[in-house]
Amino acid sequence: MAIRLRFLKRARRLIVPAYGSTTATEHVARGDAARARRDWAAAAAAYRAAVEERPELVSIWVQLGHAQKEQSAFAQAIEAYSEAVRLKPELAEAHVFMAHIYKQLGRNELSILHFLKALHAGEKAPQEGDELLRLLAQRAHKDRAALIAQLRTLFEGLPSRAGEAPLLGQIRKVITEDMAPSGADAEPTGKLPPLVFDISDLISYYANARLPTGIQRVQIETIEGALTREADREIRLCCFIDGRDDWLELPIERMRSIAKLSTASGDRFAPEWIEAVAGLRLFLSLTDPFDFPHGSSLINLGTSWWLQNYFLYVRHAKQTRGIRYIPFVHDMIPIMTPEHCTRGLTQDFISWVIGVFDHADHFLVNSQATKRDLLTVAATLGHQLDADDVAVIPLDTDFRKPGVAELPDSALDRWKLKPGGFVLFVSTIESRKGHLIAFDAWAELIRRHGADAVPQFVCVGNRGWLNDQIYARIAEDDVLAAKVSMLSRLSDEELALLYRTCLFTIYPSLYEGWGLPVTESLSYGKVPLISDAASLPEAGGDFAIYAKAGSVEALTGAAETLILDADHRTAAEARIVSGFRPRAWSDLATQIAGELDRFAARDAHKGIVVPPPLTAKIGRWHPLARNESIRIWKGMRTGEGFRSNLAWHWPEDRGCRVQADGGELLVRLEGPHPRLRVLFNLSGDEHALALWSLRCGDVAMGGDLHMREHKWINFEIPAADATHDVRIEIDARPASDGVVITYFVCGFFLHAVDDVVARQDFLEAITLNRLDSLNAFGEDDAARMTG
Repeated sequence: MAIRLRFLKRARRLIVPAYGSTTATEHVARGDAARARRDWAAAAAAYRAAVEERPELVSIWVQLGHAQKEQSAFAQAIEAYSEAVRLKPELAEAHVFMAHIYKQLGRNELSILHFLKALHAGEKAPQEGDELLRLLAQRAHKDRAALIAQLRTLFEGLPSRAGEAPLLGQIRKVITEDMAPSGADAEPTGKLPPLVFDISDLISYYANARLPTGIQRVQIETIEGALTREADREIRLCCFIDGRDDWLELPIERMRSIAKLSTASGDRFAPEWIEAVAGLRLFLSLTDPFDFPHGSSLINLGTSWWLQNYFLYVRHAKQTRGIRYIPFVHDMIPIMTPEHCTRGLTQDFISWVIGVFDHADHFLVNSQATKRDLLTVAATLGHQLDADDVAVIPLDTDFRKPGVAELPDSALDRWKLKPGGFVLFVSTIESRKGHLIAFDAWAELIRRHGADAVPQFVCVGNRGWLNDQIYARIAEDDVLAAKVSMLSRLSDEELALLYRTCLFTIYPSLYEGWGLPVTESLSYGKVPLISDAASLPEAGGDFAIYAKAGSVEALTGAAETLILDADHRTAAEARIVSGFRPRAWSDLATQIAGELDRFAARDAHKGIVVPPPLTAKIGRWHPLARNESIRIWKGMRTGEGFRSNLAWHWPEDRGCRVQADGGELLVRLEGPHPRLRVLFNLSGDEHALALWSLRCGDVAMGGDLHMREHKWINFEIPAADATHDVRIEIDARPASDGVVITYFVCGFFLHAVDDVVARQDFLEAITLNRLDSLNAFGEDDAARMTG
């Protein structure tokens, strides 16, 4: 839909109001009227008549192409757009239209060509650059060397010119550089196991934001600390990016450069930031895949639950490079308090949780509270997680940035604030953080003492999710709204100014994994008024003032005392100054390295974790789709674990799309078992006919799969006396023109050949569209966890 709207907007901008011919004008008018009622055949006929009479009408060739495209007459659409470009070579929009059509047809090499020509003609829309980078990443995943050679050839016909998009110049520069392989096949250079930090979360964050907050700051500072203190240990950075299913290495100096620029300003639309992010994505799109040093430890300090294919690649790295995987778990919030998360977020987080216990060798957590939650969730799912495999790394570090310029107090004038005249609340704007509770407390303070006696309430943070009620609360109360300032996208210098000059800080969160703003407040010597929920007492220690979580009355009373009793507030500040000693980030990095060495010593006796093949259940449906549940229960799994090679796209609601290289499934069958029948459900591509094939032992079969068609195929597995593994190869074959159209594997059903009841249950479930009732990993109501 978004692409179609862009087509419509672009195409309408190209219309010329007069054509110098009554007949041509009439044809165009009829075409415009047909287009308005979405009668694309009539519109195409009218526009065709207009250009037959007046072939020089560039804009009408574009309109003709658009009308043909809407009828899926792609060849005719491309002919029309091509004629428009022949008449007007600098017409970037026509190249964009052709690029999208070729992408839809799976002709990515031609799509890349026309996106490049659009950039050369001056196209600067960010979304088109994003599309090109995604395509380049996909092509590099298949054959990077061939892509670089193709780009070098294409650029011979695209000489540098004034007015071209800046991204084109960056691509031209990158493909002429020596992007040598990382040399990861060499043995580690140090005596200690290499550390590889996964910064996918940070790279993804930079695509949509700039100033690092929370988890992003933890990653940047911890990695820098590790580089400072761990001179005898090899340290590498890797990540995933959108469009490319490969581990990719980011050189450390590139990371340092983008991290430094990210804190220079809060303006994510500044030209220098947009260019830097595009250059970062371009480098990662075209670089070689990263191979882990043998025996290294993969440390994910951020999040990875949004990467649906993550554990497929972790499994592969474990099997081929012998890595250990140690995630840093910051919280279990989507499971412990799902009411404060969107449904999709909770579903993806649960998918991650299901996989993490099968793949992680050990865990790092930020608090004892998070450790308890992690152990609770593991037990609920049926995993026996040893508490000694979970190391607590408190985030009691100094969040003040060294070298940050100190703004004068007069800089508060930009927000109409005065030193000591406001209370600061730093947090993403979302329901869990307690904004409604804080607003109600402030409204009560205003009622008791009058608006003039109550400090301004300053909220600093970007919009999160489930925040409509927060903004509605302000909108419905003009008096409260006048006492609340909502700020975002502040630089480090501006945030430091607010911390330094506030009266005190507030953080009434209903649930946390640690509570970074609490530590930040203490680092600046300011009293944090916080709730007593989850990990916050660990973050605040003996230095914070506490109020019962969720209690407006308790928060109001504590805030009232801090506002009106200067002696009380001063004494609390003195305790912070005399007793709070935040540790350096390098010390935190040293603790992490020490815990990893302790884990490695334990692993010398038990080996690394390599997940065994997933066991199938006879008489059950095994979906390969994305998790849809927002609850967890004992024995919960997903069919993702059946995938045994890298030729799979991520699981979606309808299943998992096989890549052109051919996907493999490895299915464990417990023995003894009778002769079995396996029924696979395949789903066709949205735009083109696909050719499928399947091989399993002596079984080989194949056929056509029409657009959006659902097809059941079946074969049999001989009886066996012992437990064994079955490998199933599922390929997408090339069509006569050489193009490979892939398709989805929705899942498979397994039953004994002579089990009539199981077959009837299966047919009934198909008829009633209730295959979920036969889900091999379905919920056991007696063991489910609801909150």
